[in-house]
Amino acid sequence: MSKSLIVKNSIRINAPASRVWEVLTKPHYIRQWGRLPEDFGDYEIHPATIIEWPGQSTLNVVEFDLNRHLHYSLSVPEWKAEGVTHIGYNYGLSIDGEGYTWLTIEIGDFAILTEAEKYYDENATFGETASHKIKMLAEHKDIDIAL
Repeated sequence: MSKSLIVKNSIRINAPASRVWEVLTKPHYIRQWGRLPEDFGDYEIHPATIIEWPGQSTLNVVEFDLNRHLHYSLSVPEWKAEGVTHIGYNYGLSIDGEGYTWLTIEIGDFAILTEAEKYYDENATFGETASHKIKMLAEHKDIDIAL
């Protein structure tokens, strides 16, 4: 592996970490910045959550530190042939000296996959778009964002 391909986004949000956490863990909000299976329901994300798109992929919560850190492990069946069991999706929250919440999204390392550039590019777009939608939803509680 010559270089790592990790998507990294960081954005300042004018809302408490608890509000940003709601946007990260409540299906009503997740559907506005990410994907959930149609039959997922309205179950809030918790430490034992498994999100499954049958035959496509599985997303498991592997770390859940309330208002601080949410780490998912994404498994895709095609990757197993390449010896790859999962790719991480990490959402971190921190507070700066001025009281702003910082959301950091890290996705990857895609360098371990055969189609590394394709997955990196797709997730770079996702990370950028999702971080801005999460910011908007957290700062403006009463809006819904069209996908």
